[in-house]
Amino acid sequence: MVDTIRTIKLLSKWSANRAIGKRRPVIAVFSLTHYCNFYCPMCPFGDSDKEGQIMLAKRKDLTTDQWKMVFDKVSKYCVWSIVEGGEPTSRPDFMELVRYLHDIKMPVTLISNCSLLHTIDLDELKKYIQFVTCSIDSVFEESYCKVRGVSLQIYRRVMDNLNLLTEHKVPHYFNSVITKYNTQEFIDKTYFERAKQLGANAVSFTFVEDRSDVDYSLLPDRHTMVRVCESILEHIESKADPQVMIPAEYFQQIRDHGRGMFDECGVWKSIFVNGNGTVMVPCWKFNSPENTYNLLEKDVGEIWDAPQWDIARTCHDCEVLGCIWYSSQPVSTFAKNYMRGLSKMISQEKPELAEAI
Repeated sequence: MVDTIRTIKLLSKWSANRAIGKRRPVIAVFSLTHYCNFYCPMCPFGDSDKEGQIMLAKRKDLTTDQWKMVFDKVSKYCVWSIVEGGEPTSRPDFMELVRYLHDIKMPVTLISNCSLLHTIDLDELKKYIQFVTCSIDSVFEESYCKVRGVSLQIYRRVMDNLNLLTEHKVPHYFNSVITKYNTQEFIDKTYFERAKQLGANAVSFTFVEDRSDVDYSLLPDRHTMVRVCESILEHIESKADPQVMIPAEYFQQIRDHGRGMFDECGVWKSIFVNGNGTVMVPCWKFNSPENTYNLLEKDVGEIWDAPQWDIARTCHDCEVLGCIWYSSQPVSTFAKNYMRGLSKMISQEKPELAEAI
């Protein structure tokens, strides 16, 4: 259950800071581990050297107590938390950490590739989180395995685990990254029908933002992107299930301009904490020692007063990255779509929460 009084107090504090020109985060993203068991090429955690990645996680990941210290610091500012990775459910203390967030009244969204959910007590999990964001980059096995670099057996395990979420009435929705490998299912709209069959009442997707540290592109060509946008917009306009949680404006802008449009990057509205407790200012694209702060050593306010945040005032490097587009829009642009999709997604499993939002 969302603590409404806490949320109102924190939003009031955030608005007061904005009124005097002081920027502070309102959403927390906790990347619990450097390890992921998948190989997605659009993600830095898709490293093919999994043994090396495991050793890195053992060496660099925060301990349980260190994460709790970080949670305490961040909860003084943020109204919502997002738990991701790597793959967060791979941590042995995963349930203890989400339980702690729940105990300090931080609503939790879990982002997971869903491959390990069968190892977790889902009835306990749904006590601590608001919903699960299922990273499902394709609803069809061939393109799914190609995008995520996994076997057919893993695909089938993920599909089984999606059914488990439905059986245990854990609120969830699908989030998909649109790449050149999965465009057809959006163009012919088979994505929507298949997602509905898999129990998704709501879906979210944005185009892939190509990484700067690789020499390949996963972004579809311009003509294909336009076709994808037009098809998604038709689905949104039809008001058919599943509900699309991304506002139509995003796809309209990609269709018309080839990129998302915004005046100023809003990356500062979220605090992204890496698995080792560091925060990169203003974002991962400016990863250097002088732009990296350790949250175990510094307060959130100190970090958000850092001069590097000025970079975000003029940077427009991210063209189609959904999280940047979201944070850079006026709240009114996406709130109505998102909240309608969120309410629909959880109405069957948690009607009291649907009423609260």
